[in-house]
Amino acid sequence: METVKSGLVDQVFLRCVEDCLEPIMLTNQFGKLTYVNPAWVMTYGYSKEEAIGQTPRLLRSNVQSEEFYKGIWATILDPKIGFWKGELTNRAKDGHHVPVLLTITPYRESSDEIVGYMGIAMDLSEQKTMEQQLLHQDRMASVGLLAGGLAHEIGNPLGVIRGRAELVLAQVNGNEVAASNLGIILDQIDRISGLIQSLLRVSRGPDLVPLKKLNLTNAVNDVLVLTSEECRRMGVLVRTQNLDLEVLADAAKLQQVLLNIILNSLHAIEEQKSREASAVQREHFVEITAKAKDGDRCLVVITDSGCGIPKENLDKIFRPFFTTKEVGKGTGLGLAMVAKLVDEIGGKVSVHSEGPGTGARFEFEFQQQ
Repeated sequence: METVKSGLVDQVFLRCVEDCLEPIMLTNQFGKLTYVNPAWVMTYGYSKEEAIGQTPRLLRSNVQSEEFYKGIWATILDPKIGFWKGELTNRAKDGHHVPVLLTITPYRESSDEIVGYMGIAMDLSEQKTMEQQLLHQDRMASVGLLAGGLAHEIGNPLGVIRGRAELVLAQVNGNEVAASNLGIILDQIDRISGLIQSLLRVSRGPDLVPLKKLNLTNAVNDVLVLTSEECRRMGVLVRTQNLDLEVLADAAKLQQVLLNIILNSLHAIEEQKSREASAVQREHFVEITAKAKDGDRCLVVITDSGCGIPKENLDKIFRPFFTTKEVGKGTGLGLAMVAKLVDEIGGKVSVHSEGPGTGARFEFEFQQQ
């Protein structure tokens, strides 16, 4: 009778583990995976056959250091603690990161000898996305408050200064030095006014405009016309491939996104060329490609051979006022504006770079219908 009850309990526990919505994995005492539940397979993309016999290193990302993992096992094997619980970022089979709240505990036989380890993870992807959205909203609210104050407190005095400067300019009577200096003053006034307007555009709510199907080839060609002279001057080769696709967007916003990214790439190439010895300068390029994705989505990728982006800056690159350019050469609003425009047309944007000197790759995912 006891044997029957024990078998029934085992079946119930197995069913609970199999049906659990959280990823669960078991290893033996040597760290080899002996079991993963269906939720684990769905979360990380590996089949059971691919996972069994591997070690949990299969999931390691480059977010945590080797010392971090050594600390985990030191905690688990500490008799006074005996388990580890904390947040970390794993890597799925397709390479995307999966933030999880992970608990690792050893399991023992009746002899109290450890025979393996159990890891139960809670996928935090949705939670982290919501946190980032809330953080972004708070940041935009702060920028909007700042921009509104600047527009009022600085805009009015700037208007007066510009008017008086124009009045004096009309009275210099051929004095070229005075006219030149006044022209510089007017240019700098316009620069400040433009910065304030950029702030207002970045921080304000989305402009609700009807989206329609646009041909990528046409949108890209229109932008390349605007940048062709700069590309020719810098000796930058522009390559395009597979652009004969349609995306759902607003023409003006899509062109502004493409123009900002291409200009950003040209600035990065100019910076990289300044670092290269003239004797070893290589061919530089901007490449624009596209491909259809499952689920009526389209991926547009813009790659350059520029100065690259340090890995620690990748998650900051779309924040307002963040720039790696020298003082006076960038406002830190261009890529923030790109992120806002892409969001307004229902798209997603991400940036990838292996570090300084390796170029950068901007990936845009747009709707096709």
